[in-house]
Amino acid sequence: MKEIKSVQLVYFSGTGGTAWVMEKFEKAFANHKIDVKKTELNKRDPMPADADMLVLFFPVHAFNAPKPIDEWIASAANGEDRPAAVISVSGGGEISPNTACRVEVIKKLKGKGYDVFYENMLIMPSNVMIRYDDVLSAMVLRTTAQKSDRAVSDILAGNRMRLKPHLVDRFLSKLGSLEKAYGNIFGKRLKADNNCTGCAWCANHCPRGNISMRENKPDFGSECVVCLRCVYGCPQNAIVPGSGKWVVLKDGYDLKTIENLAFQLTEFPPPSQTAKGLMLKGVRKYIEE
Repeated sequence: MKEIKSVQLVYFSGTGGTAWVMEKFEKAFANHKIDVKKTELNKRDPMPADADMLVLFFPVHAFNAPKPIDEWIASAANGEDRPAAVISVSGGGEISPNTACRVEVIKKLKGKGYDVFYENMLIMPSNVMIRYDDVLSAMVLRTTAQKSDRAVSDILAGNRMRLKPHLVDRFLSKLGSLEKAYGNIFGKRLKADNNCTGCAWCANHCPRGNISMRENKPDFGSECVVCLRCVYGCPQNAIVPGSGKWVVLKDGYDLKTIENLAFQLTEFPPPSQTAKGLMLKGVRKYIEE
């Protein structure tokens, strides 16, 4: 691989986890004196500039990349055999059913002329279904910061890392792609309750431009990708899902608060004590490695 002088970081992030990982990569690349160009996939940022290498980041949505990633790849110019890395971010880790989440993204990037030589899964505190306690959140954040530094070193060294997905996960990934169509239903069924003050935070921060204000209340369109930024970010906790309520954490999700609490901790028990149960098996393995 030729010498890398610049890197293009392209990412989509809903509630901040993927952006947090991207920032750790950005810092690590800068420490290696690499020129970093970054673009968030939303309705406001311009298209990414060219660079010697692409690193694409995305949160795992229903065992896949979210719709904005597919849209960007479809519109991207030919990669002209430039090296590329794909980083997925989840709350569960590289275990079934997530192991095939990068397959279609890598296939599409290769179809666009990119040489995808590296892929990896990093973990952030879960924002759906399961809430991590402060101790586990701290362990995950510290581990991910370390693994991000290591990943950047491996990427710049040209170390090839391609993972083999489980066969059943390939099927589940295909099945999970239906979530992209469900996003329209989920978004249209969002509503603002009586706590809404009409502040327009949701409209101003929706990465899809899917929310507009009508008569001082949010109006939800059909471009939702279930990123949950509006649900968790609303200052009044006024946005309520009309469907899929079971995936939303009851007490909300604020990554900055989680980070502040987590990094106050200095002593940690063994991962087997904090990441218990089958659903946290991947997280336990991730911290132990």
